[in-house]
Amino acid sequence: MRALWFALLLTAPLVQAAADNALTPWMAGPPAGDWSAPWHVADIPGLAAPRRQLVEQDGRLVLHIEADDAAGGLLHPLDLPGDRPWVLSWQWRTERRLEQARFATREGDDYAARVYVLLDYPLSSLAFFARQKLRLARTFYDPKLPAKTLTYVWDNRQPPGSQAPSAYAETVEMLVLRGPEAPLGQWLTESRDLRRDAIAAFGSAPRRILGVVFAADSDNTGERADSYFAAPRLVEAP
Repeated sequence: MRALWFALLLTAPLVQAAADNALTPWMAGPPAGDWSAPWHVADIPGLAAPRRQLVEQDGRLVLHIEADDAAGGLLHPLDLPGDRPWVLSWQWRTERRLEQARFATREGDDYAARVYVLLDYPLSSLAFFARQKLRLARTFYDPKLPAKTLTYVWDNRQPPGSQAPSAYAETVEMLVLRGPEAPLGQWLTESRDLRRDAIAAFGSAPRRILGVVFAADSDNTGERADSYFAAPRLVEAP
């Protein structure tokens, strides 16, 4: 459901990014002003919104998300061919663990930090009921809704490499990149081959990459997530 509502915000205009980075650097945002396009907030109806702002650390602007019994993120819409070797990299850190979260369960579906990659696949690649639900959502909400979503998460219990479908949607595959042994308050760097991860999760490469969301959520457990993101890059590997 989170991936669906984030995807509903994909209609924001695209802005030309730097030649070697498909993601436009975030140059402005609260508390100083509005988010620099095409970045924009991705909230979930019915849930409290987290606090999102750009803060300066070590001479650079980083995204700070505080989710106190809340969920949401910051989204960058895209329209890129999914069969190419795109590599998504970023840095993240969290200041606290979520004690009550439970990986891939409805009641514990909270993560101190998570990154969504929204993907377009043929309808024929979905199971019957998932296909029907997506058709209805595209009819009533947005015809550009993604068919599937990769989600990279910072979990409180599972070790890195753990993988499972979301408890809310079989079309959302979650992969743990950081687990309970990850240090708090320290920048960690990630680099993911999106085509390879998509093939491992869904059996084939996507047709298009539709967006990236940096997020945190704690609405199921009522806890508080306090995390940072920096240096988002999406480049095509040689």
